[in-house]
Amino acid sequence: MADDTEYTESDIWASPSHDARPKTPKTPKTPKTPTGPPASETVSRDDLLRRELEGVRSVNEGIEGLLGTLNRAGGNMQVVAKTVANASTLLNTWTRILSQTEHNQRLILHPGWKGVTQDLAEQEAEALEKQRAAERKAAEEEQRREELRRRREEEETARRLAPSTSRGTRGLRRTRSRGGIATRSGTTGGRLPEPPTSSSSRSRGTSGIGRGVRSTRGRTRGTR
Repeated sequence: MADDTEYTESDIWASPSHDARPKTPKTPKTPKTPTGPPASETVSRDDLLRRELEGVRSVNEGIEGLLGTLNRAGGNMQVVAKTVANASTLLNTWTRILSQTEHNQRLILHPGWKGVTQDLAEQEAEALEKQRAAERKAAEEEQRREELRRRREEEETARRLAPSTSRGTRGLRRTRSRGGIATRSGTTGGRLPEPPTSSSSRSRGTSGIGRGVRSTRGRTRGTR
């Protein structure tokens, strides 16, 4: 170590030699331009794609979970609907039982109730009365239809006979008028000769006619 220190000190205090020249530094080389993207950029893109894929997967999982929940809710709604239908059926049955119980109680407590046999007889009589009423109504309806049909037939026959009767009356009128003319012409043209009368009967007839005329004149004067 002492030798080293001595050597260094001597070198320091020694004058530099003229032969020693400083070396010129070398020029640095220009770096090559990278042909591809740097590794940091490729890593960041891969990370972004992986993150997007994870996000899409998470969204799909959420949607699948939502669909499963909706399916379970639909199944639960069907169960609820069946339960409500069963409850309504039981309620209707219970209502019928209560109404029948109330009806039986009223029948038992009614003083005029004569038993089930009498009720059945009354129901049969009521059904028979209804049947008779329906038959009576049907018979009346049939009678009404028959009467209406008969009236229509009578009107149709009257309409058919009306022109023939009018023609017959016209023919009778024509024959009557022609017959009257024939009788008049026959009596006027073929008058029978009067039998010969005596002069006395003629004078009497004329005298009677004159008397009648006089008497009528006197009556007219009296009226005046």
